[in-house]
Amino acid sequence: MLLSAIFGTTTVAPPSYSTVITCGATKVGAPPRLAAGGGTVYGGMVIECSSRPQKKATKHHMKTRPRKSQAWDIRRGPTVYPPLPTLPPDWTLDTDDAIATAAAAASSSASAPPPAESE
Repeated sequence: MLLSAIFGTTTVAPPSYSTVITCGATKVGAPPRLAAGGGTVYGGMVIECSSRPQKKATKHHMKTRPRKSQAWDIRRGPTVYPPLPTLPPDWTLDTDDAIATAAAAASSSASAPPPAESE
């Protein structure tokens, strides 16, 4: 919880650099002064803390996620699916016999052309 949420005050954040940069008529590197609205002034810019800061994405989703509240839903186990069938192998090893058989079948079908019909 933020300090500003408890006490209702603004948080002073000094600049992280030591050089003096001019911004309009006010120096940014000058010591801060309090603004009329309760914020802190740095070189013409007013820094105020939010009274109700919002959570960022992951923290918000973790806080507002759906939770199981019913007893039957809490006791429920994961869904059981039937096992998947075995997949075919990605690669198969061809032996010399299989290559010779495939080559012979291809050459025998390609060597005999179909007979030409004549009128």
